[in-house]
Amino acid sequence: ALPRGSLAGSGSGAVIWGEKAGGGGAKSERERALLAQIKQLEGQLAKEKHKKKEAAKAVAPSETRKRLVVCTQWLPYQVERTASGELRVLPSPARYVAGYATIKRLDVQWVGVLYNVTLSAEEQPVARRLLEPFSCFPVFIEEEQLHFAEEIAAEVLWPLFHYIPLSMLDADIDMVHKRWEGYTALNTRFRDTVLELAPLHTDLVWVHDYYLMLLPQMLREARPKMRIGWFLHTPFPSAEIYHTLPHRKTILRGVLGANLIGFQIYDYVRHFMTACASVLGTDVNVESTYILDAQQRTAVTVDAFPVGIDCAHFQSLLATRELKDKVIELQRRFDGKKIVLGIDRMDYIKGIPHKLLAIDKFLSAHPTWAGKIQLVQIATPIMRGDTARYVKLRNKVHKLVGQINGRFSTLAHAPIHYLDQPISPCDVAALCFLADVMMITSLREGMNANAFEYVACQQRNRGVLILSEFAGSAQTLGSGAILVNPFNTDAMALALYEALHMPEADREERHHNMNEYVQRFTLQYWSDDFSTELMTQEDADHELLSLELPEPLPRSELLDSFAKSSRRLILLGLLGTLINYSDFKEMHPLSDKLWGDLLTLASDPGNCVVVITGRERGLVSQWLGDLPVWVVAENGVFVRLGGPSTEWACPLEPVEPNNDWKASIKPVLKYFEERTPGSITESQEHTLTWHYRDSDEDFGEIQASDLQLHLKEVLGNQPVEVFLDSKMVQLRPYGVSKGAALEAVLEACTLGPRDLASVPSTRRERTDDTTARLERESNTSSLHELSEDLATAAAAAEAPPPPPQA
Repeated sequence: ALPRGSLAGSGSGAVIWGEKAGGGGAKSERERALLAQIKQLEGQLAKEKHKKKEAAKAVAPSETRKRLVVCTQWLPYQVERTASGELRVLPSPARYVAGYATIKRLDVQWVGVLYNVTLSAEEQPVARRLLEPFSCFPVFIEEEQLHFAEEIAAEVLWPLFHYIPLSMLDADIDMVHKRWEGYTALNTRFRDTVLELAPLHTDLVWVHDYYLMLLPQMLREARPKMRIGWFLHTPFPSAEIYHTLPHRKTILRGVLGANLIGFQIYDYVRHFMTACASVLGTDVNVESTYILDAQQRTAVTVDAFPVGIDCAHFQSLLATRELKDKVIELQRRFDGKKIVLGIDRMDYIKGIPHKLLAIDKFLSAHPTWAGKIQLVQIATPIMRGDTARYVKLRNKVHKLVGQINGRFSTLAHAPIHYLDQPISPCDVAALCFLADVMMITSLREGMNANAFEYVACQQRNRGVLILSEFAGSAQTLGSGAILVNPFNTDAMALALYEALHMPEADREERHHNMNEYVQRFTLQYWSDDFSTELMTQEDADHELLSLELPEPLPRSELLDSFAKSSRRLILLGLLGTLINYSDFKEMHPLSDKLWGDLLTLASDPGNCVVVITGRERGLVSQWLGDLPVWVVAENGVFVRLGGPSTEWACPLEPVEPNNDWKASIKPVLKYFEERTPGSITESQEHTLTWHYRDSDEDFGEIQASDLQLHLKEVLGNQPVEVFLDSKMVQLRPYGVSKGAALEAVLEACTLGPRDLASVPSTRRERTDDTTARLERESNTSSLHELSEDLATAAAAAEAPPPPPQA
């Protein structure tokens, strides 16, 4: 409800909204009131969400424990053959596994593919039995299908999600379509494996990453009440990039089968919402955490859940004798030189060549540092194998390392110490403990865990982190890191110089800011936060957000209740209910019979008939004439809480909304109207509406989505909201809604009986016969006829009324 003045009624049914305020102070006063109320509501919402999460964490002793089924590309345990040919189980080095160990209130089960092993049909049951004690359930799929799925993930989705357009990869144009069957088959096998676990509707399923983007919808179709979460560890690209993806609709529909969708940072949340709006035509508001999909009649929660690291693991590792010995060894090896550390996968998104070029420029500008600096670059081979692109990348990196060392090395020292192989966790921790600077130059990345590990291990040196602004961790560690654009190698060279010369007090402050975040938002916090949020996605919540069409009004119960009640509130829509769309365009009046029935209902002192519409008040008055009904016009911009003699009121503020924004928006709507056959623009007093009901369905949806996104950019901070409703895009003042206006109606109804005007005279010729007839019939039969008329009118409408808003 918006702030407003006192609501008062008189014998004539007049309503006064506050007092008239002068000039410019009214708007600022309303803004302050709105901001105060928004803050209050946000606080209440935060408290309510906190209560729900705390309640979800608590497990009563008598309560049946819920399961959390985690679906990942690879299982956290591996199966290998011994020399004798027997199968045995080995743990996986996956970092994220430790995050689930602390979720004590849920029984965690894992579903995934076995990595780097092919089992015969006879060996598969053996592997299942070996893995079951570890709560792991393998997904078996034909090797060719798995290979096709990996190609889609590695050669299409991975590059695209990291902003590498498909047209620039020199790949087979038809590869996506040829391999798509394998990607679908992999998701289908995951679904079948999850269903074999016989999950209850109270169990949770957490699906991970771009390999399994179809799985949520597949599970939703099989188990409609199941609570499903999906989390993406990589970036999600902007809508313009995503549009180039084949099967883009199918993939988004697959993900929207989840109750909860998670990303690393809010940028990716915004990109995903924008992609859904432009590709699927969903109703999104980037300031909210929901996607409302009218076509599927679902509401999906979308939010950011930044991944952390297992800080306890590194703290315990730093205390071991092995690590201390390794630190001493490295100190002797590098002999007091400043250590610049880089730990990356040999991947084209990691920006290793950019880092090397920055080192080259730094040493060229400061040659005296050639003997005092040591870049330790670890380039871990990727799991995807030696494709042509990665071979080319590796050769380029090797060439740059050779060139730089060739120029700046001496017989005793080379400035770059390069390893093209993985190193042990102990070696990683020792290097992070010693390094004076760490350089992360990712060209695009979800959340770089190495940055967190470096901060966690810097317990003595307070080293400096140089971090790419295109890594997701830049949004979480940006207060302490030196952020750089990896494409600007000159700026990176300057950042390295700044890091090496940074005063101790600055390094201490920066490290404190980063370490505070790293220690608080750990891997365990991430997994607990996401799983708790998924637990709170109760059926009751989604009923509140549901876009399901309501059940038909039960006529017999309605008539019985109507006859027994003494006071009745009757709310009627206009377009699609009292008048159909074609008659609306031609400005045809209401039928005589319908008009007469409305008059009879509204003339009964026990009835309050309210017509609620998005049309402007002038048109509404023309259609309804002198009917003694209450009216809500322009979706709540104006209300008339009384008969035709009652003055219109604006419940928003003492001064009507400012319309300055309309001048800049009308040309935009005109542009889309000219390019979308069948569309029309409706200009009202305080709203603008672009209708595309008569346009081609598919093209109209595309144009509407593009228009909605364009308008949000053009409007900026204007106090105007954009709504994508049933076959129309509407702009209206902020805070306007039929629901808010309905509150005013309910409040006015409680002020006492209305003093309705006498039967109108201007249309007496239409009503004399109807009035005489109704005097001879009961109100119940009159309502019966009215309900038949309304049903006929609704059935005759060319398009159904819009679905209810959440």
